[in-house]
Parts: sequence; C-alpha cells; structure tokens
Amino acid sequence: MSINVKDIIDHKLIDLDLNVSNKKEAISRLAQLLAKQNYIVDQDLFVKDVYLREEEGITGMGNNVAIPHGKSAGVLKPCLAIGKTSQLIEWESYDEKPVVLIFLFAVPANQEGATVHLKLLSQVAAKLADDSTLKQLKDEDDVERFIKILSR
Repeated sequence: MSINVKDIIDHKLIDLDLNVSNKKEAISRLAQLLAKQNYIVDQDLFVKDVYLREEEGITGMGNNVAIPHGKSAGVLKPCLAIGKTSQLIEWESYDEKPVVLIFLFAVPANQEGATVHLKLLSQVAAKLADDSTLKQLKDEDDVERFIKILSR
C-alpha cells in the first residue's frame, strides 16, 4: 500500500489556534477532532494507546515540534490531526524545549497500520527537518496554506 501524507490530510483535523495549556489537553483536544470527524470510534481507547506509546519514548522532536502517535483498535483509518498553539507547551523533547506544533498520528492497530504508521512518520519528520518548511508552518495561520506547505 502506497500512502503519502497528502493522502491523509483533512483540513477539518487542523487547528492552528489550539487553545491548550499542557500536553494532556493537546492530545485530548486533537483526539476530539479525530472522533468528531469519525476517524476514530473509541476516543478513550485511542488516547490510552497514545499514552502507552508516550511511555516508550520521547515524541518531542525538537524545534518546538511534537509527533505523538498511537496505533489503536479505536482507529478506523490512518489520519493526522495537527494543532498549533499560541503559547509554548511543556513536552518531553530531545532539545528539552517546549512545543507549539503537534502532529498527532492515528493508525489502526493491524500490520498494515504499522507499515503506514512508519511511512507517514518518516515523511512528516523529513519535512519538519527542513528549517525553512518548519518556519513557514510555525508562522502560518491559514489552514489551506498550511496544508500546501506540508504537502510540498
């Protein structure tokens, strides 16, 4: 199965004015977006699975970006919820700095989901490793332009 980040971006899953004050609120609010748009059938199970993954290792990638993710039976199809905060959020990260951009991946808990999960994570990580792209994403307040930057 060939999948690209462009294939799973849904503007209804992007909140560029995410009003949260901590990691727990950020994950919960992004999971609510996924549930509201029917990408997940069990929000509580999904959030629990995200926290299980959080226990395995740091999801703060540095440069004020976090990529939490969960493989869960509560997920119907691979998707990505994105939040941008106006204030810095404490998050365990490699550079020990807080985050403003959160990319929450949700993938089904089957073998195909595991493969898709790794492909999508690597695609997003590669895009975010480009300083110019990252700066543009941090500065962008328009969802459609944000998607264009991320989809290049």
